Amino acid sequence: MVLLHIGSFGHNIYSGIFIVAPQHIIMQQSTEQVAFVNISNVSIKGVNYQYKYDSNFQISNLPSPFSKPDLVIFHGIYIKEYLRIYKQLKKHFIPYIIIPHGSLTIEALNKKRIKKKTANILFFNKFINNAIAIQYLSKHECESSNFGKEKFICTNGISIPNLQKTSFHEDKVILTYIGRLDYYHKGLDLLIQAVKKKESFLLQNKCKINLYGPNINNQAETIKKLIAENSVSNIVELHDAIIGKEKESVLLNTDIFIQTSRFEGMPMGILEALSYGIPCLVTDGTTLGSLIKQFDAGWCSETSVDAIADKLEIAVKNANEYKQKSLNAVKLISHEFVWEKVCSKELIAYRQYVSTQEQV
Repeated sequence: MVLLHIGSFGHNIYSGIFIVAPQHIIMQQSTEQVAFVNISNVSIKGVNYQYKYDSNFQISNLPSPFSKPDLVIFHGIYIKEYLRIYKQLKKHFIPYIIIPHGSLTIEALNKKRIKKKTANILFFNKFINNAIAIQYLSKHECESSNFGKEKFICTNGISIPNLQKTSFHEDKVILTYIGRLDYYHKGLDLLIQAVKKKESFLLQNKCKINLYGPNINNQAETIKKLIAENSVSNIVELHDAIIGKEKESVLLNTDIFIQTSRFEGMPMGILEALSYGIPCLVTDGTTLGSLIKQFDAGWCSETSVDAIADKLEIAVKNANEYKQKSLNAVKLISHEFVWEKVCSKELIAYRQYVSTQEQV
């Protein structure tokens, strides 16, 4: 099968799509003919057959066989260059699939609602509706979107690291969040308010909640203000973004990974924590709550202040369960999210759609 991926991946190493989308491409290149066009013209390490984009870009001018791919896969939605490219695909009868990476859920569309609604009506609805299918990363993302006559679910993947969580603190509980400091999307305001409700209990049990992430659009200042207004700086501490060995060290020193998002596509921070064997406390909005409950790899809360506060207390009280939940976390990843399994399911779905188009 000849596949052509199209995305717009810049230098933001903290972006989930920057991290995970190239992995889909790299894994598929082990068995298929796969190329990549990056609208941002940033070279992605490990990806073969990368081609540049400019104002004269034409699919038909790419080297064979990528000038006539069996299928094109777009990553993301609101990228103006996609509008020009999909019209070329229609002209040459080349089918395409869109992976919105969370941007078509009702919750995501409600952010900057008027602007997105206008853009959809004027431009992007045609791009979306001409896709032969939309690939969602989770059941929740699929069910939370009203777009697409054809939908299928195929998630992101992750590799299990060599180092694993082997011990937990006995005299305290360290909870960690690593991700974008988007207080609304990631529900950090809900978390801070929940901490306030359980302040005495958390202090008594020597709990510390560390938040790590890049300061995009100065949101760190908003979070600092929320921490100060709720007087929980003795429990919640804000840190700069971390990567590589520093992030690994922080994770291995963590007792519970916590993420209280209102909505997500497929949050890589949680998958990474689970792969290290770290029990996770998550909300329904993360999309991973049902699997974490199914595998008993942590705790799942409704996406509300009171519910998060109650689960915090339950999680802290049940430290005797951490080691078993740690083993279950790695089992969850092995069963559902290792790249080999994800890629196999993905390619089966792509072949089915290509075959259907050939029969039309």
